[in-house]
Amino acid sequence: MKVRFLEYNAERDFMRVRNMLVDKYQAFEKPVNWRLERWNYARYFAAPFLGIYGLGTKPVTDPENAYEHSKKAIQLWEESIGIWENDAHEIVGVVCPDEHVPWHPVFGQAHIQRHPDYTHLLVEILDYAEKTFTRSGMFRTRIYEHDHDLLEIVKQRGYEKDAEYRECDSEYVITELPESFLSDRFRFQSMANENNIEKRREIFGRAFRHPDPREWPTVFSYEELQRAPDYRKDLDLVVVGPDGEYVSCCIVWFDGKNKIAALEPVGSIVLGMGREVVMEGIRRAAALGARSVWVGSGMRFYMAIGFKKRYVSYRWIKKL
Repeated sequence: MKVRFLEYNAERDFMRVRNMLVDKYQAFEKPVNWRLERWNYARYFAAPFLGIYGLGTKPVTDPENAYEHSKKAIQLWEESIGIWENDAHEIVGVVCPDEHVPWHPVFGQAHIQRHPDYTHLLVEILDYAEKTFTRSGMFRTRIYEHDHDLLEIVKQRGYEKDAEYRECDSEYVITELPESFLSDRFRFQSMANENNIEKRREIFGRAFRHPDPREWPTVFSYEELQRAPDYRKDLDLVVVGPDGEYVSCCIVWFDGKNKIAALEPVGSIVLGMGREVVMEGIRRAAALGARSVWVGSGMRFYMAIGFKKRYVSYRWIKKL
């Protein structure tokens, strides 16, 4: 079947790429593509949020121009994407960035997603990726240790493994529902109960050690997140403290076809509340039919509450 390259069109292609990622998630012996949460999050939160800091080589905080910066960051992200489709108009290959603003440390790092029957496209996909995402004479991509097809090609092309840049996917297998130890002084709540974006962006900022409100997500960037096709307000969870303050947060992304869920992001400012919001997320995912919950982290925190490390990826670099 013939394949053709297309420049990405958000209106036409966002859901087509999303559906390919979902449909082909289990088609490999071990997953090599993104899960749906990362595709949603990269466009609908990472791009508008990181755009707050401008599109220069150094981040700046300028609230007066934050909206325009965010819109341009979304455009920059979308314009860099390349896709391949077959005669049946199925997406069979994608090259996309993650954090794609010039000041960010991983600017120019590309991610390769593909249909399992089109491994022969990897050379062409890499050609496009190298041409589009090379920065300062260097191209970078992240590859799972078990992705032997892609690893064989990059080794032949002279790539080198960056052993210091390691990422881990961890899984919580749901065999029984985790118990809650939340005291009577605290309660669980979702954005479906109270869509308070001001408080939600505050806990996001403070949970990731940003006390300065200028460094929190803007209202626009959080509203963009809520526009993501797979975002659900009832799965955007917080723990509320005695004074009504949000003390921890977690978004659950549910993939009904594959019976999995993913957490992105998780944060807390009160000891013990991170575990509680994660466990509530697991319980809600289980109620929807999820058999396991994933997180893109190998932190000791997750291992201590029952997650297990499953897949490891490394950055591979080619100097051009």
